[in-house]
Amino acid sequence: MKIYNGYNMKRIYFILATVAIAALYGCSNETIGESPTVEPADSNLPAITFGCRAGNLTRGVTSNTGTDAEKLGGEFKVFGVKQDEEVATDYYTVFKNYKVWSITDTEGTKWDYVGYSPDDITHSASRQYAKYWDYSAPHYHFVAGAPAANFTYATDANGDITSATVSGIGGHINANPVSGEGTALSHNPVYIADPVIVSKPTGYNNDVTFSFTRQQTFVRVGIYETIPGYTINDIKFYPYDETANAWGTTGSNNIVLTSRTANYFTGSADATAQINYIWTGAGAPKYEYTYSSTSLTQQKNWYGGALATGVPAVSSSVTSETIASLFGTDKDMDANGYFTVIPTSSAVTAQPILVKCDYTLYSEDDSEEVIKVKGATAVIPAAFTFWKANNSYTYLFKITKDTNGTTGIEGQDPEGLYPITFAAVVVAPEDGMQGTITTVSTPNITTYQAGSVTDTGIRYVKDKAITVIVTDNTTGAVKAINGTTAGIGYVQVYALGTDAKTEADLQVSRPTTGAVAVSITDNKLTFTPTAAGYYAIEYQTAESPAAYTYKVIHIEN
Repeated sequence: MKIYNGYNMKRIYFILATVAIAALYGCSNETIGESPTVEPADSNLPAITFGCRAGNLTRGVTSNTGTDAEKLGGEFKVFGVKQDEEVATDYYTVFKNYKVWSITDTEGTKWDYVGYSPDDITHSASRQYAKYWDYSAPHYHFVAGAPAANFTYATDANGDITSATVSGIGGHINANPVSGEGTALSHNPVYIADPVIVSKPTGYNNDVTFSFTRQQTFVRVGIYETIPGYTINDIKFYPYDETANAWGTTGSNNIVLTSRTANYFTGSADATAQINYIWTGAGAPKYEYTYSSTSLTQQKNWYGGALATGVPAVSSSVTSETIASLFGTDKDMDANGYFTVIPTSSAVTAQPILVKCDYTLYSEDDSEEVIKVKGATAVIPAAFTFWKANNSYTYLFKITKDTNGTTGIEGQDPEGLYPITFAAVVVAPEDGMQGTITTVSTPNITTYQAGSVTDTGIRYVKDKAITVIVTDNTTGAVKAINGTTAGIGYVQVYALGTDAKTEADLQVSRPTTGAVAVSITDNKLTFTPTAAGYYAIEYQTAESPAAYTYKVIHIEN
């Protein structure tokens, strides 16, 4: 930008706060052309002209990735007031809903607000003018947000900024089938800047710096299977019937997350939020962000993508080709399997999230054998179910031969898949032999490593602690574990080397070497892998005879 009348206006800059782990969204291909020439109000002054091109950036459409300008959609709305020199409680508006937009030139990306914004090519809105620091004012208050069109600011009787209303926020909660008639919810996030107080004299004549934080959360839920010799088809997930206070009896193709706590999940097609700005007291300046309850849907069930043809994924590898195989499909899902969701309310206590499903195993040999598994369940421990704003979460469920569903009648027949084995025994004429089968209920083993969610899924790395939690597969309760005494609840970790192993492999040949040091606190096991390769978490489920369940994870460099 060039200014021809002898001064350089200070530009407003900002810092974009990013705590998000990994959420990818596509940008629009609409291109903004050069802005029109702005005629000055006084024709005797030299004209101020703007020449800018924003590339593949749609003004006002926010994103979750890209440059700071792309994340904010190339613009944000600012409101600013200054304090009265004599009456400290009185404020006067300086920036009233001004748009601030990005300009990219040979010097890089800058921010401006003078004239008409680049998207106002018809000049339908009032032009904006340069503002100057008023040294008679003790200080200024500034707030900002994006998308600019979604924010409406309010002031009190004294003129100070008190609040803002944010509209048009989408948060997925119910299934929105690709083949259905529903409208896709917006994937575009809302960014709120921390309020800024600028005081004289040191703060004046400097850049006003905003720190923006994304308010939504991004969640994706996938499922895959590793049962040798079988494929999974006809999978159905069960929601919880809140009226009957029991699991529902009608299955869904959509992966369903269920909490036993009422109103745990929150969603909306068009939510409204309120921002209350706090200028004095502890931690000030700051803001409080709440959703209007009248625009929200709250329930125990949250619906992920639909797996129409069973479970085609056989590994946790996430690529552009495996998104539908792992995470299913839904209108509200983005290209990488994520849903935009409304964060968990701060008033809610984190609870375990359960998944219950039936599925059919089809033999891959020429026997055409079919096995139906009913009531298989899995649990996400409460430690990982509180969805915080500006974070992204990936949950992957793995179906193995150690399923806790039953092939018979739910509640009566044993849970699990038991391999058919053969043995030849020569019995002496006078000896009697009695065989027994011990039924083992398989608990869930959940592993976690900070920062493990990447652009393409979950990736564990060496030299970084991994947390292990074992939970009851029906209640979600955390089970007691110990790392010192063999018996039910005994947990060990083994380094298996670089040869790929599965849970089924370990049932055939239990590991006896490569034990890894662990620590256990409050029934949470922690270990740090020091080398790349495969690691097995072994949990003892029975004794006399001893029986175990396993979880295998892969560690990368």
